[in-house]
Amino acid sequence: MKLQYLVILCISLFFISCIQTESKGKNYVSDIQVEANKLSCDGIVMSNYQGVIDKSEFIYGESIVLNYENMTGFTLKDSLAYPDMDIIVMNKKGDTVMANSNLLKNDGRGFPEKDLKLRSELIFAKPMMPNNEYNLNINIRDKHSDAYFTLRKNFSIINSPHVKTKSNGFTFDIQYLYSNTRKLSIVDNAIKLNENIFLIIENLEGYAVDDYGQANIQASASLIDANGIVINKNDDLFPNLVNAADLKDQLYTSIQLTGTSLKNPITYVLTLKDNKTGNSMKTTFELTVEELK
Repeated sequence: MKLQYLVILCISLFFISCIQTESKGKNYVSDIQVEANKLSCDGIVMSNYQGVIDKSEFIYGESIVLNYENMTGFTLKDSLAYPDMDIIVMNKKGDTVMANSNLLKNDGRGFPEKDLKLRSELIFAKPMMPNNEYNLNINIRDKHSDAYFTLRKNFSIINSPHVKTKSNGFTFDIQYLYSNTRKLSIVDNAIKLNENIFLIIENLEGYAVDDYGQANIQASASLIDANGIVINKNDDLFPNLVNAADLKDQLYTSIQLTGTSLKNPITYVLTLKDNKTGNSMKTTFELTVEELK
């Protein structure tokens, strides 16, 4: 089964009608440039599924939320604010990689300024790629005046640092862990019992392809706990020839831990060998299952 998960950049904008209380002791995001005219906020809080973060290097597939705390300065119409937002990502050369403009162009709703909670949600993934640097531009505008608030932040994307690969002839562009249970890219290797996890490798190359578009790959995988107990082992993941186009598009393996008499950390090992060229690759990572000792 091919994992039906397209990793793309997603932008979402939310307005929640609730009274905003004063923030104390919050960690506002740093390493940003702000240019503003009339619009202002107390600070910007960045978070992922782990909680509040402040960084400029993100793991491929990582999802973050930027919350703009207590933004004011809108020209109010009937006591309501009417914001709009543009989000643009550029590479180091200045080329636009992604652009979403006038995100609220067709939204005629207004919001009480005191209840306005404005946020942007981003997934650092295609068309952005690992091992590259980018610039994020978020421009919040007032639909009824020339007021604006522009945030700029440089950032980079990396493959998961928890997944270690030694390669002899194989190459790839993207490698990360994905939780099909939580629908997110894992950034800390902490999982739950019975959670369905995928190791995903994209644009894999370095194997011979026959005249029929097939590759002859020998692959094995194993799961071993900290006491050396073999949880699962499969020495023949590809008993038949593999469609090379599918292999290049996405190689994935599924992992799910159900036992309780195991000891953390759990080590996963995937090995690949091209039977034609002799090229090989070994990928390893550790998982900490929260319910295990």
